[in-house]
Amino acid sequence: MSARKKVECSQCGASIVRVTWSYKRGEPIKRFFCGHACKGEWQKAQREALGYDRDWLHDQYHVQGKSANAIAREIGRDPKRVWEWIRDYGMETRPRGTDYGQNFKPGQESAFKGRSHTRENREKQRQRRLADGHVPYLKDGKHWLHHKGAKPATWKGGISPERQSFYATQEWKDAVKAVWSRDSAICQLCGKSHNDNRDEGAFHIHHIVSFANKELRADPNNLVLLCRPCHLFVHSKKNTDRKFLGDEDGY
Repeated sequence: MSARKKVECSQCGASIVRVTWSYKRGEPIKRFFCGHACKGEWQKAQREALGYDRDWLHDQYHVQGKSANAIAREIGRDPKRVWEWIRDYGMETRPRGTDYGQNFKPGQESAFKGRSHTRENREKQRQRRLADGHVPYLKDGKHWLHHKGAKPATWKGGISPERQSFYATQEWKDAVKAVWSRDSAICQLCGKSHNDNRDEGAFHIHHIVSFANKELRADPNNLVLLCRPCHLFVHSKKNTDRKFLGDEDGY
């Protein structure tokens, strides 16, 4: 049986056909509307019945000078919705950035103006910052980073992964150049040329015997140039012939 039935608009009473059961909430739908206009008028009437009418809004916004955000917080509504009420009533709105309610009033000054922290307070703040990991700006009258052997604040004692550290060595860079030159920038599995397929992604250096073997890490005879799709294939279960894989899976 169809869930669409002939019902009346809750605002104007017009006859309309609507779905009468909410499958999301699992309960009958109580109100129906012709469209957004009727729904908006019904919501407006409900809101004004609670006392949130034009006179109330004028007093809040223009007389008391509250912002739409402040009004919304007091009544538990969305600030954008309150601003739309102001607009729909045809009331003049204040330009953005002119809500000075939280600023200092004319003639009012900061309570701390003209004062300074004592040496004791400055030292307490300094110690708190040092405890949080901050580094003093000057050391012996010179910027601390200009001292020999100074480490940045992000230095964690050299805990970079072994692979990342090795790939930064000159030994590895020389091995990479040798492999690219030997393989002529061509994937050794599918024959694709890197120079003709630059838009398809980077080529990879693949270890035939696993990277875990330290003696063969930078040995060109243990390295082969592959395009990215072929490199993924080599390490996949589809590589039943174990092409370019030694006793241990390379990388």
